[in-house]
Amino acid sequence: MATADWLRRQEAPAGTFLQVRGALDVHRELLARDVAHEVVRLSGMVTTADELPQALGVEATSCLAVRCYSTDRGFVAVLVHAGVVPEPSAVLIALGAHTLRPATADEVNAATDYAAGLVSPLCLPSEVALLADAALQGTQVLYCPIGEGAVALGIRTRDLLEVTGAQVAALSSQPLPHPDARPWGGGARIIDLDTRGAVRRSPRRSVG
Repeated sequence: MATADWLRRQEAPAGTFLQVRGALDVHRELLARDVAHEVVRLSGMVTTADELPQALGVEATSCLAVRCYSTDRGFVAVLVHAGVVPEPSAVLIALGAHTLRPATADEVNAATDYAAGLVSPLCLPSEVALLADAALQGTQVLYCPIGEGAVALGIRTRDLLEVTGAQVAALSSQPLPHPDARPWGGGARIIDLDTRGAVRRSPRRSVG
């Protein structure tokens, strides 16, 4: 059974089906917006976005993780590089909030419609505030979780930030891109994004 179907057919404790978003939802959204992207099958199953670098054989700075928090200003999702945790004070300042705590798995599931640990930055409900660490701008292409443990999304960083409308701010201790550097360049392994909406079953990783 395909991963997306398996996820959608898991039964909740009450006997109702657990509705979650996955690769098909994200793919359709990006196709509708005419955004170049690839859905890449991983070498093995992952349970969190922090496992993507190993599964893809790329640096952590080529992968994105979504950290979710509950604040007095509502639920917020923060986009950072895999393995990175945003500075709480920076998140509070960016939101104009006063209190913040990590969201529980149940809260993440309920607020995002994604499996906790594999929340995608795309197709999030409008009630979820979205912040992005400015350090992401130093990577040309990012691999992102899309709710399923067997696949990841490859997308240009500039397209991701534009489509999501995320508020960009310095949210971690990671160095920011040099202002004189080529925009969106450097560091990432480039995947083939020439065919808009392409879905590939195996990674195509060539050094850019």
